[in-house]
Amino acid sequence: MIIENPTSGVQKTVLGPFHRLWAFLFGFIYYAAKGMWGPAIISFLTFNGLFVVFPLWNRTIVKDYYETNGWRAYDDVFAFSTQNKPPRRPEDN
Repeated sequence: MIIENPTSGVQKTVLGPFHRLWAFLFGFIYYAAKGMWGPAIISFLTFNGLFVVFPLWNRTIVKDYYETNGWRAYDDVFAFSTQNKPPRRPEDN
């Protein structure tokens, strides 16, 4: 998932292909490294959501956190979809 700060235009990738694995293995350290101190403390106190809840809901947790702080979230799938390609011209056939 790619996020963008609408005021400065800065874009960064916050979720990679193995985000659930990293959340499962490193728990509160994963959220603390992203600067998400609320979920990091909850993850620490609940033993990472009893090892299941936080990794399974990781995409939603990260997306909601950044959206409430004013960032816009874009899915990686949209960047490679056919909606971003220019329309075909008849003379290209």
